[in-house]
Amino acid sequence: MGIHNDINVTTLLDRPLWQLTGREFCALTQYANKEIMSNTNMSGRKHCQGVAALAKELGCSQSKIYEMKREGVLDESIVSRIGKPICFNVELARSLASEYSKKKNKD
Repeated sequence: MGIHNDINVTTLLDRPLWQLTGREFCALTQYANKEIMSNTNMSGRKHCQGVAALAKELGCSQSKIYEMKREGVLDESIVSRIGKPICFNVELARSLASEYSKKKNKD
C-alpha cells in the first residue's frame, strides 16, 4: 500500500469518514481503488486508466475522448472514478465510440 503500510485498513472500514485523518483517508482510497481494479480485472475485461490511455487504445485523439465523455457517450464504460484518473472498460468504450461515430456520420 505504498507509504500507508502501517495503517490497518480493515479497521478504518467501520469508522465514519469525518473521523479519519488525511493519511487514513488516502490509505482507504488506495485500498478501494486496488480492490475495484482487482475485481474488475478478474473478469477478463481489459481496462485502462485515464483519457490518454483510452485514446491510445482506441487510436484517436484525447480531444475526441473528451468530446465523447462530455456528451455522455462513454458513461457506461467508466469502471471507476476513485481519485483523479478515470478507469475505462476498453472494449465497451470501443463499441460505444463506434456507435457514436456511425451515428455522427449519418447526421
